[in-house]
Amino acid sequence: MGWGKTLTFLPFGERWQMHRKLLQTSFSNTNVRQWHSLQITEARRTIRNIIKKPETWETSLRRLAVAIVLQVSYGTQVLEDDDPYIQIANDAMYATGNGGVPANSIVDLVPFVRYLPDCIVRDWSLRFARQWRWAIKKLHDIPFAAAQAEYHRYDHHRNTSLAHNLLREYKDKESRGQEQQWSLDDIKGAAGAVFIAGADTTWATCVIFILNMVLHPEIQDKAQQELDTLIGFDKLPDFSDRPALVYIEHVVQEIYRTVVYANAYAMAHDERVYKDPHDFNPDRYEAGEPFPVGNFGFGRRVCVGRFLADNSVWIMVATMLSVLRFCKKMSSDGKLIEPRVPIPTAPRYFCTLAKLETCTQVFDNVVDTWLTMVFAASHPEHFDCVIKPRSLAAEALVNSDSE
Repeated sequence: MGWGKTLTFLPFGERWQMHRKLLQTSFSNTNVRQWHSLQITEARRTIRNIIKKPETWETSLRRLAVAIVLQVSYGTQVLEDDDPYIQIANDAMYATGNGGVPANSIVDLVPFVRYLPDCIVRDWSLRFARQWRWAIKKLHDIPFAAAQAEYHRYDHHRNTSLAHNLLREYKDKESRGQEQQWSLDDIKGAAGAVFIAGADTTWATCVIFILNMVLHPEIQDKAQQELDTLIGFDKLPDFSDRPALVYIEHVVQEIYRTVVYANAYAMAHDERVYKDPHDFNPDRYEAGEPFPVGNFGFGRRVCVGRFLADNSVWIMVATMLSVLRFCKKMSSDGKLIEPRVPIPTAPRYFCTLAKLETCTQVFDNVVDTWLTMVFAASHPEHFDCVIKPRSLAAEALVNSDSE
């Protein structure tokens, strides 16, 4: 499909180790702090967009996720909800998520068949991969070409994005006639890995957060009370507030616990560790239950960008709770509408689960209150809700930040 140059899909070996090294240093817990101001700015811009157009809140969250990873990867800004780079990310995620289950296609069993024509190999996943290869190529080529053009056009020492840092080192060695450690294709693959890994997962996590706030207003109330008490009403939270905002941290960790990757399901839902594991309950951590593990992977395949992603989710959750209120939508007859998200039957890489308060019988009553959504980063399908500013003062506060 075209992911051969990307860390996530590289087999373990020298090239995998080199790509891992390229990314590991740039995304250490210390180095990602340089992006705090960007993440704060984008979180507040997103909330202003949601206040202006609450009906397109999902699109605004999509812009947030793409804006952060694109700036970090290539130094490119995404200011509008309809930016072409957002569609590039959407196309790539669609191609990846619908290409079939890993290790379940004929190519995984007999690799050489990838070189045979469709008339000989009648495999749906192989045909789909060939038809959508262009989406993966665009994701790698277009933002990297823009970064290269900007590198040559402007003072590239001011741009600290991953692509610019690696290009700077590459060009310096080239001018001195020194041996290169990596190629331009390696730089393209490394930057593309950050783009695709962060664009969908951050968005999906924020959607799960909003769903759970709609379903659990009492948790929303407690989180906002903590913000009001510790932060006050005349400022918005920033990363210096994170150590003090214990309950906000618990909300974030509970969101992570509801996002299930591979066999992490058993770890995050072990009844010997978590009481009522299928309930969304941030209070469990006050009782001493451990934070979830595995949501960013394990061992040498652990997500390189986990610290950046965690910061993006935290600042977005804290800022949304400071400014916005999430409620169930009311029907024309005055009744509250419970979000009901269908469970698709397609194969899945991994799933997202969120406990609903109302029992909706699906799958012949085997699964009744879980949400499952397919794609490389799964998320609920669209659900109705009401998003509005908590107060005129909160709206004025976030708007004043743009002046």
